[in-house]
Amino acid sequence: MNLSDKILKENSRKNWEEVGNHIVRNPEKFDELIQLVIHGKGRLARLASQVMTNLADDHPEFFSENYLTALVDLLVSVKDFSIIRNTVRIFQFITVPEEKEGLLFELGLKFIRNPDSPVAVKAFSMTALRKICEKYPELSGELIPLIEILIEEKVSPGIVNRGMQELNNLRKLMN
Repeated sequence: MNLSDKILKENSRKNWEEVGNHIVRNPEKFDELIQLVIHGKGRLARLASQVMTNLADDHPEFFSENYLTALVDLLVSVKDFSIIRNTVRIFQFITVPEEKEGLLFELGLKFIRNPDSPVAVKAFSMTALRKICEKYPELSGELIPLIEILIEEKVSPGIVNRGMQELNNLRKLMN
């Protein structure tokens, strides 16, 4: 199977799952998928990032430290919010390599502050950053005020709900 052709064939959950299942059966294809996310252009990179995030749900074992490091580095330069969303989503469930925690924390704060960031990017960033705060509780003081602002501004019902959950978790860390 030519991964690029299959990914571009159709933008549907069914297709993402077919590509993901192919990668599960052929794990050597995972590197090719990550390269498409990082170096692919436009629609190909966006759809590859969707396959990637779906794989993260059921097969986190594919995400070695090298891949996770490369994905954090990708967040520095990528401008496409769908790739940002799918990449940050992974870090809600998979622990970021220690040497990239600071960078991911700063990027997540930037995504939360950015008025142009989609709701999902803000929500996923809150959770990914809270996970980092579990290891470094002193960072909660930077994240709490940003979440409070989002809740106060009622950015969206989803943000308010996620924000309240994360504030409760963060405040427990501070006690």
